[in-house]
Amino acid sequence: MSVTSEEARKSFHDDLDDLRTDVIRLAALVTEAIGAGTQALLDADLAAAERLIVRDDIIDDLNHAVEDRCYLLLATQQPVASDLRVIVTTLRVIHELERSGDLMVNVAKSTRRLYPHSLDPKIRGILDQMGEQAANQTRLALDAFADADPSAAAALSDMDDVMDDLTKSLFRAILSSHTNSDLDEATLQQAVQVALIGRHYERIADHAVTIAQRVRFMVTGIHPQIH
Repeated sequence: MSVTSEEARKSFHDDLDDLRTDVIRLAALVTEAIGAGTQALLDADLAAAERLIVRDDIIDDLNHAVEDRCYLLLATQQPVASDLRVIVTTLRVIHELERSGDLMVNVAKSTRRLYPHSLDPKIRGILDQMGEQAANQTRLALDAFADADPSAAAALSDMDDVMDDLTKSLFRAILSSHTNSDLDEATLQQAVQVALIGRHYERIADHAVTIAQRVRFMVTGIHPQIH
């Protein structure tokens, strides 16, 4: 019995729903990594940092599986219009998520490099806020994707201002926590690692903003203006 066009259409949209479910799973793994990696950093927990590094393989494997399915749908279904935008956006979203996961691996590696030095309390507090902000922005971006909600996506740009302010505060705290007389080699290396960690969180927030921009394109077909 031949498959009717209506049945084929339903099967295709079922495949799109499965893709969306897997992207949400991927986002959950990444936001979990952000929280776990931040806690490992604050606790100087080397075992937790190592677990995060190892678990990044799970994120990579799921990313590759979703990517392969997107290519298969493009090749076999030849989607057009809104369906094509969904698949293209999915490919972009999983790339941004995979990069955010990699950035948390970098945070975990910095945790090992900082050990056994303790963080300045003010710097510790700012990094805690940055980790929470990065997780919140990633979560909101994927909520917008899951709900195809361009309004929620538009809110990410305003949220990103918070991360920018935190980054500036971190750099000021790094500079003010040391005097020229106490900048020996070890102290300088520690300051560099902390600055890099801040940059990693800032980049995660940027990836969330990019996801939001792609969601707006997916829903409206219009590329957002980037200022």
